[in-house]
Amino acid sequence: MPTAGVGPPEQPARRSRAASYACAMELEVGPFDPALHIRSRDHYEAVRREAQLVALQPDAPPARFEQLIERLTRQFPRSPVDDVADRAYLAKEPIFAARVSLPDELVPAALEACDELETLMDDLDRWAATEIQLLEAPEDVKRYRQAYLDQARAQLRSARG
Repeated sequence: MPTAGVGPPEQPARRSRAASYACAMELEVGPFDPALHIRSRDHYEAVRREAQLVALQPDAPPARFEQLIERLTRQFPRSPVDDVADRAYLAKEPIFAARVSLPDELVPAALEACDELETLMDDLDRWAATEIQLLEAPEDVKRYRQAYLDQARAQLRSARG
């Protein structure tokens, strides 16, 4: 793929928010390269492990990243994206796509989470390159992360109305 597996955002399949408080929007993820998704996930898991090993200050980007991940894990339902990407990778499929159901009442929080993740991951990359010089994200991982967040953000904004 010419853009390292990063495809254009697709239009979300959306349900009306007025129908019921329990309605869920369908967030479409992909098409993306499953190997790139796995490299991205593995990179940030390694950053989390390294940060624990070097016992950083609580205000350092890796510690804030860990806190954010813990909060988002409690706040949102488990996403099937990793499982879908893993299956596609094992099946040697060139791309994967997934749908994530998100309760309408969580859409504003998910949009805020996209912004928080983007800011904190940029801080994390700068920190890795300048402060401790380890585990800086490769450029293809940075491009994937940006495309993933841009796609999610566009759909969340559309669902919010």
